Amino acid sequence: MEEKWYDGLSDDIFSTEEDKRYKETVEKIRDAVKNGMGFDDACASVNIEDAGLKKIIIDDALKVLIADMYFMQKMSTDKIAAALKIPIERITSARERMLEEIKETAVKTFRRGVPNS
Repeated sequence: MEEKWYDGLSDDIFSTEEDKRYKETVEKIRDAVKNGMGFDDACASVNIEDAGLKKIIIDDALKVLIADMYFMQKMSTDKIAAALKIPIERITSARERMLEEIKETAVKTFRRGVPNS
């Protein structure tokens, strides 16, 4: 098979600077939490001047952590709350939002594949 001009380039070569900052910041928050820092302290430790972007990053970082801990590591909700040092209600609320977003995405994807829907 013929090699394409983009073969061998890094996966993030086409990302915008904002996308790169987003990914790096989510990873910094994840690393801080893995090293024992509470979620809110980890979020406070990152410097994002754009308040809107920071809110998105924090919301997504929480969802990423919950997905990893709950679905991959099979941790209970109360253990996740303890590990992240946040109230259990915040975990439950975020998990419910995640599942709703998944549902909405699945419906949109299905409708795109079905004519006249």
